[in-house]
Amino acid sequence: MSEYDVIIVGAGHNGLTAGVELQRAGKKVLVLEKTNWPGGQAATKELFKGYKHSVGAWALLIFREELIKYLEMDKEGFELIRPESSFTVFGDEDDTPFIGYTDPIDLANHLAEDHGLEALDGFNSLGSFFANFKEMFEKYMHEKPPTLEEIIAMEPDDKTRQALSKLSYGSAMEIIREFFKEPGKYGCILGSLSASAIDGTHMGPYTKGSGVSMAYHYTAGDTYDFKIPKGGIGTVSSSLQKVFERYGGEVRFKAIVEKFIIEDGKVVGVCMKDGQEIRSEAVISTLDSKMTFGNLCEPGSLPVDFANSVDDIEYANGYVQVHMTIKRLPTFTKQLEFVNGTVQSWLVAYIKGPEQLHKAWQQSRAGEVAEDPAVYTYFPSQLDPSLAPSDGTHTCTMFSHYFPTEFPGTTHNEAKNLMVERMIAAMEKVIPDFRDLIIDKVVFTQQYFDKTFNATEGDFSLGLLHPGQMFGDRPVPGWDGGHETPLENLYMAGGACHPGPGVTCIPGLNGARVVLAKLGGAKEEAAE
Repeated sequence: MSEYDVIIVGAGHNGLTAGVELQRAGKKVLVLEKTNWPGGQAATKELFKGYKHSVGAWALLIFREELIKYLEMDKEGFELIRPESSFTVFGDEDDTPFIGYTDPIDLANHLAEDHGLEALDGFNSLGSFFANFKEMFEKYMHEKPPTLEEIIAMEPDDKTRQALSKLSYGSAMEIIREFFKEPGKYGCILGSLSASAIDGTHMGPYTKGSGVSMAYHYTAGDTYDFKIPKGGIGTVSSSLQKVFERYGGEVRFKAIVEKFIIEDGKVVGVCMKDGQEIRSEAVISTLDSKMTFGNLCEPGSLPVDFANSVDDIEYANGYVQVHMTIKRLPTFTKQLEFVNGTVQSWLVAYIKGPEQLHKAWQQSRAGEVAEDPAVYTYFPSQLDPSLAPSDGTHTCTMFSHYFPTEFPGTTHNEAKNLMVERMIAAMEKVIPDFRDLIIDKVVFTQQYFDKTFNATEGDFSLGLLHPGQMFGDRPVPGWDGGHETPLENLYMAGGACHPGPGVTCIPGLNGARVVLAKLGGAKEEAAE
């Protein structure tokens, strides 16, 4: 006899979102988590005594704020900090920095006054072009999606079909150049746009198919703003855990699932590493597809074509995340002198342009550390003082894409140390004493997230954002978004499913509704 209605593997934001939805519907739900904290790859950790850092994901880029109320996170003290600007992108000293103001009027004024009317027109026209993807995305956000090819073919007019084809299968730069035609101008704007295209991909901005990640990031959320949860990214999951437990749900930490229990082609529970068996009517995995089907399913339990498709999923995604404590907030010089004392200094990104990103991608593919890596550097405690002691010190995190995934002729640690050195050197272009400000630091690469969270190859996207791994092809072709699986009673509800990665809670919500429909007691109202 089943002990639970539903067992959920993984206490990240999607697992806990699914738990809230199911538990509120009257189901008895158990969430199992291998670590001793909620959040998975979006956790807040005290890496250094008195300082809190967001490990893995760190901001809500594509989050829909209506879910805060729908999931009752606000009742558990969840607060969102939305700064005046998301980022300040700088390049060479004679390049005009690009500021990602969150207010459309402020952004328009900045573009017109600092970059020129052509830049404003190009940015607005690109936004209108993105609207084609946004309309498509919102149509299928909570639905079983067709494949991109099927969606495009169903559009009634040729103009929309052409737009969606370019956004889905074109390169980021092919799209961007249509609206920013003059060569050699607007490097920081083009670099910023290109950076969104390589987030969650193993492509360069000139690679065919990179446009879909750019379109996804600019349209999947309410707006493309970098919002910071007060107390760190981990408060997303910790608030969801409180809601889940308030409704009677159970979370067990340091609970490692060894395999699914499969009887007569049906999943009837899980077997734990310590040998304990726990039975349920349904099991939900929030892990990626290779971990779910390759590690937790018995060999031979899946159809051969499905297993082959799982093996074909692309995951390779190299990156470096450096968490630091610093003596004080930095003093910026040269082209960024104007950000001193303003909120525009909370996140600065060194992105000279798409050519810089393209070269870094080429070098990473060859197993080399980028000579001139693009770098995000942010100071979370500047926006949220609760993350650091009240003694003038602060938290700082750096992030860079395109760390190699293979290391011919060197070691992982040697490559990691060289990458960090070059990231720091990039910031010294505008913060000459940056190195002297550092008190402590710890460095994570994709290898850490692979080992700690069972994320295949450390891929935070749980399957790269490539055209063949989106919508009806996610996680594999023929499974309409991936919540149901070939094994009866086994479901998925993580970022490996449609609509994809990021701290959105949507795959968890959608997956829970699929399970409710199967078990009975499904809620009919959508999130409002």
